[in-house]
Amino acid sequence: MAADQEDGYPKALSARVGFLLAQAHRAARARADRALDEVGLTMKGFAALATLISDGPISQQRLSRRIRMDPATMVDVIDSLEESGYIVRKRNPADRREYALQPTAKGRGLYARAEKAIVEAESQTAGRLNATESRTLMDLLERIAADAPA
Repeated sequence: MAADQEDGYPKALSARVGFLLAQAHRAARARADRALDEVGLTMKGFAALATLISDGPISQQRLSRRIRMDPATMVDVIDSLEESGYIVRKRNPADRREYALQPTAKGRGLYARAEKAIVEAESQTAGRLNATESRTLMDLLERIAADAPA
């Protein structure tokens, strides 16, 4: 086998969308996890906090559905964020049986630091792409992700 054939992925794999997406995900996720770890947050915690900040107060059940996170996992994520003072549970005025999750000022501060860290990690991941290619990649990924099973 020639040395140049060992540098890339085998042709049978590099021709597969799923394989390349998995490799790209692995690289992007490793950088994002390291970046979030530096600010004291997990990817699941970031997803929950980011959604609460962008969407506003919602129930834990709706948050779980919104970001397609297993409800049992969501319990642990929310408990951790609440114990750390990043979110609070408040009665939903529209439905007193339900609690609405809300970020605290401390949670908003953590989110701002995490967002900055994620942007830097993503710029490293996509560093070989120009601005047009980056936008195209995001558009294509959004289309693929939209078809993902819930």
